[in-house]
Amino acid sequence: MELDQLGTALRSAIDLNAKYYAALLKLSTDYLQSLGALIIPSTATPGPASTATPVSPVPPLLLAARAGEEAQTAFAVTNSLSQPITARVVIRGDEIARRVRAVPETMMLQPGEHCVVKASLLMDASIEVNRDVRGEFAIPELSSQTVPFVVRRLPDSSSAAGSSTTAGEAKPEI
Repeated sequence: MELDQLGTALRSAIDLNAKYYAALLKLSTDYLQSLGALIIPSTATPGPASTATPVSPVPPLLLAARAGEEAQTAFAVTNSLSQPITARVVIRGDEIARRVRAVPETMMLQPGEHCVVKASLLMDASIEVNRDVRGEFAIPELSSQTVPFVVRRLPDSSSAAGSSTTAGEAKPEI
């Protein structure tokens, strides 16, 4: 009789131990999934992996004009910090992208304050027609703020009236 009671107690202890570790594993899994969602937000809906939708990147600003014209765009910079800052606009990209000018280049912003930055580029014949040149406006003092842009020289009005693409010209990327 004591042997039966000992066996029952042992089975109960093993069952309780298995339930404990299963609950601990589930709790750890839920915690890591919640932590992962905070670090890398998901746009996927619950369900099979095939239903996940890719994260759409921020569309770039477009600086487009014909040769001899000025391409213009603008974007806002917001101080999301809790202290005032002096921020500067840094332009990243190849030699053509670095020709873009930002006004103002430097700004003093109070917490929550924003400033509109105007960007421009005098388009010249050295830039290939319909070739996208990618760049980025960065605000190092606000490390999370970057704004992508694309420089595109449009065909001259005389060639735009003819065929949509002449030999040697690339079609614009969409």
